[in-house]
Amino acid sequence: MVSLEQHKHKIVPFLRLGFRPFFFAAGLVGVIFMALWLVFFHTHILNLNISVNLWHGHEMVFAYAVAVIVGFLLSAVKNWTNLQTLNGKPLLALFVLWIAGRFLPFIPLQYLAFQALIDVGFLGFAIVAIAYPIIKTKQKQQIGIIGKLLLITVAHGLFYLGLLGIVEHGEVWGLYLGFYLIISLILMMARRLIPFFIERGLHLDSGLKNSKWLDLSSLFLVLLFIPIEVFSQGVLSAILAGILFVIHSLRLFNWHHPGIWKKPLLWSIYCAYGFIILGFGLNALSYFVIFMPNIALHSFAFGIALMTLSMMSRVSLGHTGRNVFAPPRLLNRLFIILSLSFVFRVIAPIISPEYYIYWIFSSQVLWIVSFVMFLLIYTPLFFKVRIDGQFG
Repeated sequence: MVSLEQHKHKIVPFLRLGFRPFFFAAGLVGVIFMALWLVFFHTHILNLNISVNLWHGHEMVFAYAVAVIVGFLLSAVKNWTNLQTLNGKPLLALFVLWIAGRFLPFIPLQYLAFQALIDVGFLGFAIVAIAYPIIKTKQKQQIGIIGKLLLITVAHGLFYLGLLGIVEHGEVWGLYLGFYLIISLILMMARRLIPFFIERGLHLDSGLKNSKWLDLSSLFLVLLFIPIEVFSQGVLSAILAGILFVIHSLRLFNWHHPGIWKKPLLWSIYCAYGFIILGFGLNALSYFVIFMPNIALHSFAFGIALMTLSMMSRVSLGHTGRNVFAPPRLLNRLFIILSLSFVFRVIAPIISPEYYIYWIFSSQVLWIVSFVMFLLIYTPLFFKVRIDGQFG
């Protein structure tokens, strides 16, 4: 008879742990869908079933960001609980469900409800797979993550209810609700991971400064900010964004160490957090100053992009048995290129709005280059066994 351990090692490496297919998929989305967005934005050559702006936002939130989150959590939960998460055929089935959700603009309208069930269903099944080992091992400290995933699923459902004409403005509300919930999830994880990574990466003798007051006020104000920003906006939303800018700036200052700038896997997550903080500041400022469209929104978005690209780079090294303290040299250039993409999309249009279209094009090209580099570096790792011989 074939033992369970022998059977596990017969599974192709690509399906041994969740980060492999979903980080690979996120990298492809970062290249292919941004290239399509570049074409749609500058030529308008296609007449899709939905607004190209809605499609772009939907895929960046519910395809790219969600794929990274699911891949990360399916891998992290295995470490947290010491229980095996999805692998083999069940993982392949979940991955195929994610792929099936990527045809939204090309689905005939009469099949939109079926498409909604597939796309929203992916998140539902993913939550079950992530929550099961957490609940089984009674890790109450992780329940907040499950709660946010459930709310993101609700937001996704609201998006489709809007497209189906059932809830007026539902597609806009659902998209922005999902977007800001992902921001809140990243802020939650950043509090856990950024100081930990900096302390380990720099071998610090003492921990970085943290404040319980900052932690609690941030958590409460973000939960207050999200519904106000999504459903009403106005001066209250701007005030909350301004307060959050101050709170998170203080936290960022407390976490700074000059040594991070020599470590690409440290400065990238630090800057990503900074981009998100700047998003709050620009959101507050935009109530009083007129900017080009979606400047604050894209500061948040690039914070998500740089944070997730950095986390994928780190997790992929660790979970394939490689040394996270000796990452590939090209990573530094990759993160610099994506940061330049941020500068062209957010900073340049503020300084020189008359060249807005050229800034957008430059940003799109640099984004694509950075994700092509990610795929070139990491695709072989996704399809190969761990170098230490372990399963995963």
